Amino acid sequence: MSDMADIESVRRAAGVSLQYFWEATEHDTFDDLEDEDGVRNAYAAIQAAVPDDSTSAVCLTVLALGKLRAHLNDVSAGGEDHFEAHDDPPAGLDEDDELGRELAREVVEAARLALRLQPDDNLAAFSLACALHWLSEDQSAAAAYREALRIDPYDDIARARVEELEDVELPDPPTRITTRHPYGFHLLEMTRLVGHSGSTKGQVWLLNDVFTVRSAADDYLSEWLDSRGQGLGEDFGVWTHVPGGQSGGTELAEVIRQAPAGGPEIDWSRMFLPSLMPDRRLPAGHPIRWLGQLHFFGYTEHDD
Repeated sequence: MSDMADIESVRRAAGVSLQYFWEATEHDTFDDLEDEDGVRNAYAAIQAAVPDDSTSAVCLTVLALGKLRAHLNDVSAGGEDHFEAHDDPPAGLDEDDELGRELAREVVEAARLALRLQPDDNLAAFSLACALHWLSEDQSAAAAYREALRIDPYDDIARARVEELEDVELPDPPTRITTRHPYGFHLLEMTRLVGHSGSTKGQVWLLNDVFTVRSAADDYLSEWLDSRGQGLGEDFGVWTHVPGGQSGGTELAEVIRQAPAGGPEIDWSRMFLPSLMPDRRLPAGHPIRWLGQLHFFGYTEHDD
């Protein structure tokens, strides 16, 4: 890779492959996994060019966590990995589960490297906490969950696990969303809840530039409006995190107007959608954990 444009292109492509890998681990077993080597080799190439690349380190943490997640499909009752379970935290791995414990230690090692490169990455902190929790290192797990909460006080899952592990009740976070995520990003969400189990349909975009946010929202507006009212609950808006500042957002339903040529359009002049400083933007391909949910860079279709 000869320049930063090449590195960004590889990061972006590797991020897509990582997302596919992660989605497969929801149901696949460890032996069924494919393309781990391809994903790992892509990040190794980036690290060869940029040894302190924190994006690659975080992504390799997610890759390791995905392998553990797939293994747990074999050994856990019901195939539950507990990664995103609010009231059902990771159960300790059996002492004789050598593969599971090896995979958990791989997550710990990858997450600690990622945190050395970027101490304010709460996806790495939360992944570290989960792996330690599976290893039954409860005190260390609680400390890592607390670190995830320091970065993002609105991570309800991390909060619940600290309270369970330490037998404490933590105070509620501030009403106005203020987090310590190191990068700025935009999150465009057009989803609706379609089942009491939490199943969702729709689209989510994790992006780092205003133009792409506006283009995606405008392109999908008609499709979204056609499906409104068909779910139990709806999320339809744009949220922006500005490093060092407060996050803000706008419900798109509040800023739809009649276009001069007829039909609905978004009144972007009424949106909270600031441009992000180039040196503080979320790198392409970098996944995040935001308000207790994992998001991959770019477009994600939800059809659970």
